[in-house]
Amino acid sequence: MKHPKILAMALAAGLVTGLAGCTPASTETEPSSIPGVVPTTASPSTPSSSASHEHGDAVDDPAKIELAKQAATIMTTWNPNKDFNRTAAEMRARKLMTSERATQVIAPERPATGVEWLTAAEKKAISKPTVKLMTEHHEQDTVAVTATWQWVTKDGESWAGEGKQTFFFTFNDTEPYKIRDYVSSVR
Repeated sequence: MKHPKILAMALAAGLVTGLAGCTPASTETEPSSIPGVVPTTASPSTPSSSASHEHGDAVDDPAKIELAKQAATIMTTWNPNKDFNRTAAEMRARKLMTSERATQVIAPERPATGVEWLTAAEKKAISKPTVKLMTEHHEQDTVAVTATWQWVTKDGESWAGEGKQTFFFTFNDTEPYKIRDYVSSVR
């Protein structure tokens, strides 16, 4: 795993459950197809100490915070009538990732299912996320954000999405910043 601190933090916060059977690139779980933890298997890379001192904590860097919010928004914006599964949104966010991380986002071959997804598809609804910085999160070089969403139809009907997705993002060391790694969990 590329960033064991991120996973350890998520475990300590009680955000991660049932890691058994998770695959490195898939965010689909069964039976509800709600994204789960996304561990990575890329080789470790540690930023140089000078890079860490030069940029400080990621949570103090407005550019990294905005990139994390943008990525989480993209990753939780779904159109069940166009998206085969929830990973389609993560694939749209690959442009915000390093090329190494982007290649790890691979959609599963099975479609999304579950009541929430199927209801949204039936009503032709699209998710509209609200993304917030987790201010209580203080891990150096990591920005944590949570996303909740409303499902909204063209004629204005809306209802709350099920759960909350939490993302822990790390970034490359030079601008323009890209997402080097991330994990996510759903509650």
